[in-house]
Amino acid sequence: SSGINAEWPLRPGGYLAFRETPHIAQILKTVKTQFPGFYPDVLIVDGNGRLHKKEFGLACQTGVTCDIPCIGVAKNLYQMEGCLRDDDHKSSIDKLNSPGERFEIRNVKNVVIGCAVRTTAGSTKPVYVSEGHRVSLETACHVVMKCSRYRVPEPVRLADIMSRDVLRQLEVNG
Repeated sequence: SSGINAEWPLRPGGYLAFRETPHIAQILKTVKTQFPGFYPDVLIVDGNGRLHKKEFGLACQTGVTCDIPCIGVAKNLYQMEGCLRDDDHKSSIDKLNSPGERFEIRNVKNVVIGCAVRTTAGSTKPVYVSEGHRVSLETACHVVMKCSRYRVPEPVRLADIMSRDVLRQLEVNG
């Protein structure tokens, strides 16, 4: 495990891709050259793709930069004009009864930019799936379902667990 120094500060407003993509690109380059058998066919990132105010979030930026099919999965709705966590949205979530059920998320122009997907029977809270690069929304939802033992798809869930472990170790070793 090696440390990563972010060049961009973490700030609200849709700039996660500028902070994260260079590091993801470096990791993918290392995997491709040193462990080519483990290079992914598709990448799932903890962030949005088209479900973004510029319709070009982390999954889009990373996919284009690294020329790899990429899917965005967010644990919470990225709120923006026309896309709010309001009573209508909450009502739509309540109607998701079974794993695999989903509803479309549309932007202010009424264009589909993602889906809220119920991934497991044990979770009533959906994840938000969106296209990143070279993957249709239908395929993105299918891949996310195939990777979900729990609410959050395994690649994202395991990355979260491992990163929290690293942060705890850094705090302990100060």
